[in-house]
Amino acid sequence: MKLLQLQKRSMALAGSVMTVYLVFHMLSNLSFFSDNGFNQFYAFYNQAWVRWPVFALVIISLFIHVKAAIAIRLKNSQTRGQGYHKHKKIHVPAPLVTISIALLFTFIVVHIGQSVLSDATDVYAVVTDWFTSTFWFLFYLAGLFIMAMHLLHSLVNVMQTLGISSKMHAALIYSSVVMLSLGFAAVPVYIWMTQ
Repeated sequence: MKLLQLQKRSMALAGSVMTVYLVFHMLSNLSFFSDNGFNQFYAFYNQAWVRWPVFALVIISLFIHVKAAIAIRLKNSQTRGQGYHKHKKIHVPAPLVTISIALLFTFIVVHIGQSVLSDATDVYAVVTDWFTSTFWFLFYLAGLFIMAMHLLHSLVNVMQTLGISSKMHAALIYSSVVMLSLGFAAVPVYIWMTQ
């Protein structure tokens, strides 16, 4: 039981680190709407002493988060002799949850791959090129939707794991996830609609 609690806490901590990074990433993306701010920011950010430590922190957090999540899922499936009792809340079947998590992980890996392998000298042009493609535009929006669903669920769980009542903070969680998602969607929607 102590091991399971440790895994839940490590998953929550790693998820919190990634959530802070997501907020930073979203805010930096919004600099796209300034004249030269986007390329200036990424000229600074893409310096090796900034980019690679941040990248390492995100990858390590992702690894810890995924490893703990798999361990918890396996432990829960072993100890659960029967399915959950029916309740009035929306119930999402476990296979659908697994598929959505696999799709989210795929989205993250592809997005990291795109970022690492892209030309860092003109990030504005690279991002514009990505989102003029209908395929990448829809892929990104689908990834954002799955990420938002995951965050809505997981942030409530993080609050519970850390002993904070999620009911008191539900409105803050929902509004924060909506604002984060809209912030991420702003750039691709703008590019796709204006190109």
